[in-house]
Amino acid sequence: MPETPNETDAKRWTQLHKMLAPERPTAIIDIGANPVEPSPYDLLLTQGLAQVYCFEPQPSAYEALLAENRPNRIVLPYAVGDGTESTLHICRHSGFTSLLPPNPAAIAYLEKWAGMMTVTEQVQVQTVRLDDIAEIPHADLIKIDIQGGEAAVFRNGPDKLHDALMVFTEVAAIPLYVGQPLMHEQMRLLSDAGFYLHKFDTLKAVNVARRFSPFLQAKYHQNQLVDGDAIFIRSLLDLQSLTVEQLKHLAILSDAVIQSYDLALAVLDLLITKDCIGSEADVMEYCAMLPANRPRRLRQAQASEGAKTLL
Repeated sequence: MPETPNETDAKRWTQLHKMLAPERPTAIIDIGANPVEPSPYDLLLTQGLAQVYCFEPQPSAYEALLAENRPNRIVLPYAVGDGTESTLHICRHSGFTSLLPPNPAAIAYLEKWAGMMTVTEQVQVQTVRLDDIAEIPHADLIKIDIQGGEAAVFRNGPDKLHDALMVFTEVAAIPLYVGQPLMHEQMRLLSDAGFYLHKFDTLKAVNVARRFSPFLQAKYHQNQLVDGDAIFIRSLLDLQSLTVEQLKHLAILSDAVIQSYDLALAVLDLLITKDCIGSEADVMEYCAMLPANRPRRLRQAQASEGAKTLL
């Protein structure tokens, strides 16, 4: 019987981890960990190769995370932000809940999601600055998806951001929320912190539906970009400046989380040059386990299916 992709991936990650022999598990911070879709690091966590710190202030989503009772994962009910008291706008569809109110102008323009973005409850919360959270010593990966609040987290977490190797963040093309910073603002903040954009994991676009839309087949004319997930890498143009331990975790994240096998191989090449890992034969054995063709974009397919259910 052919191996499933998950079994194949698990074998490859085990080989990679054995070859790299990092001093500790890969540390991941997940801000806005609402389990409405699979996490990109999920199988890495399942293999016991990561320590994950999840933050989710929405009561129903927080309880759902606790109920999963995953090993090597700490779940905390904090609203990460600028450290001030704020209002959590709980929407009918929990995936739209935000510290920012939904933007009526965007909803009217798109003619979508009005029902799901309807605020059903407003809860006062005390936000916490990322740098003030004592429970997390540092992070190799910061994953964040908090519906418009990402820039506030970056501004108030320079120390944690300085330690990170990768940022996996939701970026917006148009403001679905009032006062939402858009992609260019996140790019500026992350660039100032030493990160460059490496790739987009997903990009969501929809068709602008109006009365003449029946003249077009909607699935072929989804031209309005809404948002997506972007991946930023620290010191992308100067990987040599990273420590050996940082390089090891960057290789793990490049393969297991974002499927950037070319970046993973570039890091392994650098580690071989530094004489910090095994032989070239070990790397060749790992290479033999890589997908022969373009990897199936599992999360992108899931995001696409999820978008269809929302339209």
